[in-house]
Amino acid sequence: MTPNAWAHTWETILRAAINDDALWLAGHNDLSAGGLTHLALEPGRVSATASDRHHTTPAHPTITMPVLTDDQTTAWQSASPTCGHHQAVRTGKLPECLTNPAHTGGVPIQPTSDEITFSCDCGISPCRHIAALTHAITARLTTRPADFAALRGLPERPPQHRPAASTDQPVTTTRTTPGGKVHIPAHHAWAWYRECSEPPLLPAYTHELTDEPVSALPAPTPPTPAPEPEQIHALIHDAAAQARAHLRDATQLECALHEDALRLAAAVPGVRLPETAERLAIDIADLREQISAYTPALRRH
Repeated sequence: MTPNAWAHTWETILRAAINDDALWLAGHNDLSAGGLTHLALEPGRVSATASDRHHTTPAHPTITMPVLTDDQTTAWQSASPTCGHHQAVRTGKLPECLTNPAHTGGVPIQPTSDEITFSCDCGISPCRHIAALTHAITARLTTRPADFAALRGLPERPPQHRPAASTDQPVTTTRTTPGGKVHIPAHHAWAWYRECSEPPLLPAYTHELTDEPVSALPAPTPPTPAPEPEQIHALIHDAAAQARAHLRDATQLECALHEDALRLAAAVPGVRLPETAERLAIDIADLREQISAYTPALRRH
């Protein structure tokens, strides 16, 4: 669904406040997977319960912003008395004319990104849980733009037009990722692979194990969003090196989450260290130190 002015305003302000495309996309993916429940919206505050595949303990992200002061509300109520937007707000609507300061007595209905504050008990701020909550509110404002007025503390509406109470049902969205790319769930990607008319070619079988690097195999380009080709090739080389060592001298395959993440971070170009550090629950500085210590051991193999 196409965002209205209020959903777009919220999305623009919050994306500027988060200022991290990796977190923005991670939050979108978590929300698409149903990782958000108990969504609550009240004047100056939105909150939810969030979960993701990297942690077993739910997090509780909260986004806050200042509500309009009494003087601002009075100025807003006195502005443009013939416009009709005051009555529209009281009946659960939020006309887009209110984005024009001339209709609001100079009162800024939209907060600035500097006025937005984040908190989450996961210990990181902003985090992927905050980003997921942002996407959830964008989706909500797309269908219920008048909730933006409630966020800013504008005059209370009749009960039938107030924001719905919190729910423990998963919140999901079908909106697109940054840059307009559509998020592709894993089962859709697998369906694409199965239905591909020309599956990737396999190398010719040989009894000899060589140390030659794995050649680039002809294969269809995966659908976007997808890793860069050099990242895919690095993963192929890493898998081939592990398989070669295992077949030659029964070297144990590394399947532990921490060691596996360090090996890939050292071998694959363009790995996002903030996401890796968050997944391993360590600081980026500690991650860099562990990668540096791990790299010489990796080269000995």
